[in-house]
Amino acid sequence: MKKYKLIIDTDPGVDDTTALAFALTNPNFDIKLITITNGNIPIEKATRNMCHLLDLFDKDIPIVVGREERYSDNTEDATFLHGKEGLGGYKPPKKTVRKPIEVDCTDETFRIIKENPHQITMVVLGPHTNLAKLLIKYPETKELLKEVVMMGGAPDGIKTNPNHNSFNIRTDAPAFAVTTYSKLPVVMCPSSIGRDIGYFDEIQVNEISNLGDIGKLLAKTFQTFWEPNYAEKIIANNDLCAVYYLIKPRFFKTKKAFVRVDTKESIGKTTPRYTPRGNFKIVKKLNRKKFIKDVFKELEKIKDIKLNFQAE
Repeated sequence: MKKYKLIIDTDPGVDDTTALAFALTNPNFDIKLITITNGNIPIEKATRNMCHLLDLFDKDIPIVVGREERYSDNTEDATFLHGKEGLGGYKPPKKTVRKPIEVDCTDETFRIIKENPHQITMVVLGPHTNLAKLLIKYPETKELLKEVVMMGGAPDGIKTNPNHNSFNIRTDAPAFAVTTYSKLPVVMCPSSIGRDIGYFDEIQVNEISNLGDIGKLLAKTFQTFWEPNYAEKIIANNDLCAVYYLIKPRFFKTKKAFVRVDTKESIGKTTPRYTPRGNFKIVKKLNRKKFIKDVFKELEKIKDIKLNFQAE
């Protein structure tokens, strides 16, 4: 497998936490920086959650707080699903050992990209606010960044949302427009991939709870994260699917397109124009059987890692 140098932009977040558990323990990932965005929960709580996760996993990766103010006037969050503290049924401590470094997020992100030209993959798991600011302040980023792998968008619609407005896009649609205009190479993993194909069912969640400390942690976060408006009890794995694209790309089928986003009427609606010349690779399919089997194989590999927490 390739060695990936990553910058992860995140808003943890239950599904972010699942994705981060895999990213933090994957020997093929060299995570250079973690930036925090204003998405699922208020940015100060997302920052605390990320610092706590690094405490749990005993990882020393620099964290920088990103831009709190969105480019849109949308103030929506997802605490109704992720919980007040953002980690579902798991209650993080108020204080953490690790702290964010006090530098400008945009400047620090660009510094790392410039020092690693054409080598950095930016994994965007939340709204595109931080990436937009980076592209606006340092437009040369688009010549230096290897690619963006993102979770979000609904180019083929969402079962429960006929307007096709996925959370990560609608909460800062103008920011995502900056991404689309940049012509950066982008892998888009739509939210429907993790929700309708790559989900965990109730039996699988129970199995995960028995897979060591990491399994217990994830199962604890899942306790209040069951997807609404679905007949079956499922845990959506939206962000995990985006990270897994880097781990096992052969499980995914993509189609190239240009993408535009509505910022005025059906705000956040993403519309693809499929063409081999497109700068987006849109994930269209995921082999669920292989994905789930591999996820559990990876969880088995890391089940002996000890975390410094108490799971009730």
